[in-house]
Amino acid sequence: MWCLFSIVLFPILAEKTNAATELFQNADFESTSFSSNWVPIDCKLTSRTDDTYHGSRSLMVSNRHHPWSSPRQTFAVTPGKNYVVSMQFKLLNPPTGHAYAKVSMMLALSVNGHPHYTVLANMPLQQLKYGWTEISGNFHAQNGATTAAVYIQIQDTEVNFLLDAASAVELSHNPHWLSDATHRINTLRKAPVSFKLPQGVNVHGISIELVQKKRAFAFGTAVSASYMTDQSQRTYQDFVYNNFEWAVLENALKWRQMEWTENNINYDRPMNAIAALQSHGIKVRGHNMFWGVDQFVPQWLKAKSSSELLASMKNHVHEVISRTTGKLEHWDVNNENLHGDWYERHTADPDITEKMFQWIHNQEPGVKLFLNDYQVITSSAETTALKVQAARFKKDGVPVYGLGLQGHFSSHNIDMDVLKYRLDKVAESGLKLWITEFTLSDTDNNRKAANLEKVMTLLFSHPAVEGILLWGFWDQKIWHKDNALFTGTNITANAAGQKYLDLFHKTWKTYFTHNIQPGNTIQTHAFKGDYLLNIKKNGHLIHQEHFSLDSTAKDIIINLTNDHQDVSHISFG
Repeated sequence: MWCLFSIVLFPILAEKTNAATELFQNADFESTSFSSNWVPIDCKLTSRTDDTYHGSRSLMVSNRHHPWSSPRQTFAVTPGKNYVVSMQFKLLNPPTGHAYAKVSMMLALSVNGHPHYTVLANMPLQQLKYGWTEISGNFHAQNGATTAAVYIQIQDTEVNFLLDAASAVELSHNPHWLSDATHRINTLRKAPVSFKLPQGVNVHGISIELVQKKRAFAFGTAVSASYMTDQSQRTYQDFVYNNFEWAVLENALKWRQMEWTENNINYDRPMNAIAALQSHGIKVRGHNMFWGVDQFVPQWLKAKSSSELLASMKNHVHEVISRTTGKLEHWDVNNENLHGDWYERHTADPDITEKMFQWIHNQEPGVKLFLNDYQVITSSAETTALKVQAARFKKDGVPVYGLGLQGHFSSHNIDMDVLKYRLDKVAESGLKLWITEFTLSDTDNNRKAANLEKVMTLLFSHPAVEGILLWGFWDQKIWHKDNALFTGTNITANAAGQKYLDLFHKTWKTYFTHNIQPGNTIQTHAFKGDYLLNIKKNGHLIHQEHFSLDSTAKDIIINLTNDHQDVSHISFG
C-alpha cells in the first residue's frame, strides 16, 4: 500500500530555497475557492477549520475511487531547472484491515506535450497516530518540459486525508558549491595545532614531523568475510589494511546467510573476519541484524506463527550480541525498513522495528544503532521518509544514533545542488549521517573519477556526515563490476581508484614538517584524528609522542633536557 506523510520539525526547504518564489496558488488552502488552483480529480474537496497544520484552514480529500484520486495543481516549469515540492499530510482513517498505509507524491511532467509520470516521494508504514506529516521531493525539468502537476496517490481508495502547507519552488543553483565545500572541509574537518620551543633555550637543528595515523572521519569499504581470512587472499587483505580504516562485512552477518537452515548457524565466518580486521586496527560496522525485505528473510522463519517468530527474533539478537559485544561500532538494525515490512506484517506489530532497536540496546548499550536505506540521496523517493522516520524514533525514545544512506549512484549526471538539498533534508532529523554503501556505476573510468571526487568532496564537507564506506572496490569481488575502482590480480587502480587513493592518502591526510627555533611558534591546521609527532635534532629522531586532535586547538610545547640532547617532556595546552 502507498502512503504519503511527514512531520515537519525543521524548515521545510533547504537554505538555497528559502527566498524562492512560491509556484502554487492557494498553497496554504486558506481560500475556499479551488476553481483556479487545486483541481479535484475523482474526489471531493472540503475546506476544514477544525484540524489544520497551520493557519485557519486545511483541505479534506474524500470520495476517492482510484489510487490517484486527489487534488492536483499545474504550474509552469523551465527546462534545466530543479524544483522542490512539499506538503503536510494527515490520514483520517486507516485502510481496511491494515495498521498502516503507504502514500506517494506523484509528478506528472509535461514534456513536448506528453505527460511523464514519476514518484517524487514515498511515505511507507504510515499510521493514523502520526498525525500531520511532511512529504516532499524534488525533480528536474528536462528539455521540452513546460508544466508540472503534483498529486497524492494512495492505493487504498477508502483512505481520506487532509492537506495543508503545500509549497513548490525552484531549487537555486550554486555555482560556487566546490569552493563552499572546500571551505567547510577546512573549517569542520581540521583544527589548529601550534608547536613551540621555550624562549632562552640555546639549541639549533630541532625539527618537528607530524604524521597522521588515523582519521576522525571514517573512510571504509565493504569486505568479503571469507577473503579476509583466506591465506591465498593476502593481496586483498593487505589492500584493505593499507587503504581503509573502517570495514563492513558484506554478507556474513546477515541472518539469512548466517543461518540458512534453522539452528545451523555459521558464527565462525563473521567472527574470524571481525577478529582479523580488528587486529589491524580496522573498525567494523555490523550489517545487519534484520532485513525485512521478503526475499532476504530466512526461509525457515516464514513457517512460524507470530509468537514463534517473535521468540526467534529475540533469540537471534541475544545470540549474536553475546558474541559481538565490544567488537562492532555500529549495527544496521532492520535494513531497508522503508522498502520491506515483512516483520511488521508477520508479527502484526507496526512498531516492531522500534522494539528491535530496544532489544539490541538493552543487551549492548554502547553500540551505535542505525536505520539504513536507499533512494535517500540518489533519489528523493525516500529522502523525507527516512528523515521523518528518524525524527519519530527520537520522539518515541528509540535509541537510534544515526542514519545510513546507501548511495548507489547509477547515473553519471550527478547534480550537486540536488545532492546537497537531499543531504540537508535528511540531516534535519538531527542524527549523524553515514554513507554506508557508496558506489558509482560507470564504464567510463575518467568520468567516474571526476564524479567520485565531486561527490566525496560534498559528502566530506557536510557537517552531519561522519563517514563514507564504499560498497566494494575490486572487480574480482564486487556487487557490480561497473562499480569497481581497482582491477586485476594485483588490484590495480583505474582512474577512479587513483582518485580515491589521492584523496585518502594525500588530499585529506596531514603530513607536516618544519624547523623550529627557541621562542618561535609554528602554526598549522591539521585534519582531526590520531597523530605521531616526531622530534628530530639535526635530522636524527630524539623523541616520539602520540596524541589525538579533535575540535579543540592543540598548543604543543617541546621541553628539552638540560643538555639539549633529548626531549624531557611534551606539554599539551
